[in-house]
Parts: sequence; structure tokens; C-alpha cells
Amino acid sequence: MNEPSRATPIGDLTIFEIAGFAATLQAGLANGGHAVIDLSHVGTVDAAALQLLIAACESGGAEIVHAPKSLAGQFASLGWNSPMASKVAYVD
Repeated sequence: MNEPSRATPIGDLTIFEIAGFAATLQAGLANGGHAVIDLSHVGTVDAAALQLLIAACESGGAEIVHAPKSLAGQFASLGWNSPMASKVAYVD
């Protein structure tokens, strides 16, 4: 089994930065790969980024680690409460 790719965005993750991050994430998930998304260095996260993160987890190929607890409310506001939401590990 291959090691998962690690995506660690730094700074804000908004519609203005999402294209580059999406390309990195897609490369990690290519051909059935697995990606670990480390959000320990993320500032502002907007709806565009949340949608990308949800899609990556729902695909079954990604998990999110070190997510600020404030993201739980943002995910919930978008209605994301599927079993795949358990692929997010929150920190204070």
C-alpha cells in the first residue's frame, strides 16, 4: 500500500487560493490514492474551500487532521453530517 500524500495549506484557504490547493489534492487522490489534509496552519476557510474538503472526504480518499473546532460549525452550516464527517479530527 502506498503512503498517503499530505496536503498542508498555509494561510487562508478561500476562493482565491483554492485552485492551487485543489490541484495538489487531485494529484494526491489520483488513481485511487489517499490524502491526509492537515489544516493546522490554515487561517480563514470559506465556503469554496469547505466544499472542496467535503468532496474530498466524501470521495473516500481523504481525511482531515488538525482542523480548528470552528470548522465543525461551518461544515454543519453546509449540512455536512454524513458518516464521512467522521474523517475530520478537530483540535482546540
